[in-house]
Amino acid sequence: RAAATPSTRMRFHAPSLVLFNPVVCQSRAFRTRSCNGFSSLRTVTSLRGGDTAAGGDDIPEYPTTSESFVPRYNGPPIDEMTDEQRAIRDDIIRTRPRTGISGPFGPWLAVPEIGRPSQELGRACRYRTTLSMRESELIILLTGARHKAHAEFDIHQGEALRSGLTLDTISAIPRDEDFSMERVKSDLLPLLAESKRDVAIAFFTAELLETSTISEETYQATLKAVGGKESVLVEITGIIGYYTYVAYTLNAFNIPFVRSK
Repeated sequence: RAAATPSTRMRFHAPSLVLFNPVVCQSRAFRTRSCNGFSSLRTVTSLRGGDTAAGGDDIPEYPTTSESFVPRYNGPPIDEMTDEQRAIRDDIIRTRPRTGISGPFGPWLAVPEIGRPSQELGRACRYRTTLSMRESELIILLTGARHKAHAEFDIHQGEALRSGLTLDTISAIPRDEDFSMERVKSDLLPLLAESKRDVAIAFFTAELLETSTISEETYQATLKAVGGKESVLVEITGIIGYYTYVAYTLNAFNIPFVRSK
């Protein structure tokens, strides 16, 4: 990757969350359509993994990395479920008809006292906040990337594309050992620079994921970007926390990505 000089390097200071400087894009090894009209050098195959999920619903196909995972535990067999487990299972299927019992929900069913509130918390974090679906999916993808949760990232790529995030933006999210605040600043934030709010949300999310805390300057900058509403910061933090829990469940039980019906 070409090194940026002091005069061209983009600095994202938390208090001001300065806007994107197009010069930086010219110095990056990846060039995207978001950068002054450069043709994209990133392709589907350059985004990790051997499998590719057909997009559908007017979204492009996208790469996956966890479809071949062999799960350690998928939850209790249907014929061994208690009435309470069956009731939770039916509720999950009713509210998630496209994906059903996939992701972390199978293992959670083993303990109804965990499964039911987990399902309800997830529904609240996903669908009942004031954040847009695009903003929520950006937070979820950053969370999955930070925790090396390949299934979480795979599951939400399609949702992120449907919400309006581009493949270029998704591919710019640093993953696994590459995840760091510096990589988020240099690779991802320039592609979000048209929206100060997007930059602030991504910066806040990445800082909390990497350092487990938020500096006062980041707190105040993000608060300003979301209109002074601290309830929005609670929502962002809640999504990060919930999808960290999801990521740990997926990783512990080696849960694969399952394509939607």
